[in-house]
Amino acid sequence: MKRFISLVQTLDGTRTATLVDRAAPTPGGGAAVSAVLPSQVLRGGTVQTTITSASPFSRVVFAVPGNTDHWELALGTPTTSVTVLMVIAVEVPKTVFQLDLAGGGASNTGTYQSSNLGVIFVGTGEIQTNVTWNSRADVDLHLIDPTGKEIYYASRNSPTGGQLDLDSNAGCATDGPRAENIFWGDGIIVPRGEYILRVDYWSSCGEPSTDYTVTINLRGLPPKIFTGTLTGTGSRAGAGAGKTIAVFTY
Repeated sequence: MKRFISLVQTLDGTRTATLVDRAAPTPGGGAAVSAVLPSQVLRGGTVQTTITSASPFSRVVFAVPGNTDHWELALGTPTTSVTVLMVIAVEVPKTVFQLDLAGGGASNTGTYQSSNLGVIFVGTGEIQTNVTWNSRADVDLHLIDPTGKEIYYASRNSPTGGQLDLDSNAGCATDGPRAENIFWGDGIIVPRGEYILRVDYWSSCGEPSTDYTVTINLRGLPPKIFTGTLTGTGSRAGAGAGKTIAVFTY
């Protein structure tokens, strides 16, 4: 299962799913849940979705058919709605896979909702950073490497090997992915030092607000996730623009 989903947690980060080393439970008697999932997901990126049900549930099961393990997210107290973050694994082996979700209690599991997720195979490596968002807006990812080079839409490559390989919704031209990705690939000597990651609201494209999710994947470490909401009309700016999301050392 970790080849498909590498991490599951609640939006507030207070609850993290456990990887259970057996096949997903058989449905029977639990709450029937539903969630709206995107048709496309980013390799190494994060999906934010709200899981709801008419009946209270205290546990959510995440499974991919054919796997002998699954994720279980224990919520502590029963609820009819929870927003979760799911990180799509860097090692995801398929261009399309089925994700099954079910709610339940301590001893029962509801009917599974099945969704097919198409994977956008962006670059990964020693360092991968990306942003995904939920509107038609133009959101830009900026990353400054330890040499001071800023990678963004107008300067997509660093002499150190970093590159921006996905620039979505440029100039409000809606293209589907709603994502941007910057990475240093395999076989590259990644510069050591401090990295500054920013997100810029280049244009709202007429949207009242935009929710974003930023994921940082450093090889050998758990993913780091940051979420927030962008408002206003946008900066229409270039180098140096945006709000700082994270400063990290590699």
